Amino acid sequence: MSTSQSSSSRQVSIEEIERFGDIKFKISLVLGSKELPLSKVLKLKEGDLIVFDKKIEDYLDVKLNDQEFGIGEIIVINNRISLRLVDLV
Repeated sequence: MSTSQSSSSRQVSIEEIERFGDIKFKISLVLGSKELPLSKVLKLKEGDLIVFDKKIEDYLDVKLNDQEFGIGEIIVINNRISLRLVDLV
């Protein structure tokens, strides 16, 4: 019996992957979430504050096309919000 690999397990070359280089992905940062009862939502007005549990130094969840991708931290570069990836899942 031969030990050859099937065609479904062949390795893909970098050149083959690069053909798809123009495909776009949505990257999202999850700053926090909170549940509020409808009675409180109805009372919200401009200027009200909603406090979340996350601290400013906590890592943020990073999603790629709405799927867990990793964690990161916000940094500021040239007065713009940027993300430093800390870990990938």
